[in-house]
Amino acid sequence: MSETLSGVDADSSCTSDTITCLQNAGIAFVGRYYSRTTQIPGKKLTADEAVLISNGGMKIVAVYEDGPTEYSYFSASRGNEDATTAMQQAAAVGQPHGSAIYFTVDYNATDSDIAANITAYFQAVNQVFNGSYLVGVYGSGAVCSAMLNAGLAARAWLCQSTAWSGYSDFTDWVIKQGPSQAVCGLNSDTDVAQGDYGGFVVSGTPTAG
Repeated sequence: MSETLSGVDADSSCTSDTITCLQNAGIAFVGRYYSRTTQIPGKKLTADEAVLISNGGMKIVAVYEDGPTEYSYFSASRGNEDATTAMQQAAAVGQPHGSAIYFTVDYNATDSDIAANITAYFQAVNQVFNGSYLVGVYGSGAVCSAMLNAGLAARAWLCQSTAWSGYSDFTDWVIKQGPSQAVCGLNSDTDVAQGDYGGFVVSGTPTAG
């Protein structure tokens, strides 16, 4: 294993005060979200926040998530919609091509679930991206392993749920999620990363100050 970096993923937004606190805590990256349907205030990454995080010397990890918590969420058409939205929101915040956008499978999917609609979903994401961004997968060890082995994901983020299928056997993660923990006032989980995990920075001056 290469040297690991400390990070957080949060569904609340960073402010200037948050950035200072994260710097002092030794945080190297912040996972933030793209979404089409979320009703959670502050969940979606904005261009101003991306600049704040980047100017604070941390990388951003982009995660697309609406509500992928059951099998019925997944289909080729949903993958197409989610990937199209992810690309639009990535462009809006200035995410550079070649970095990663992770798509989440946030439940303990069975082997048959993975082989059917989840595979179809990631096939559609890849078709939309067409090499513009790295496709990342977040989920159980079984999901991460299957998408990597099928060539449908280039990066894997292992979910913290240790009882989910394949957790103990999966070692090819670039990000591994730890316990849920409020860090610097964020509604967050802790993470560690190793190797090229697909993070990015943007340049500029935030318009919100």
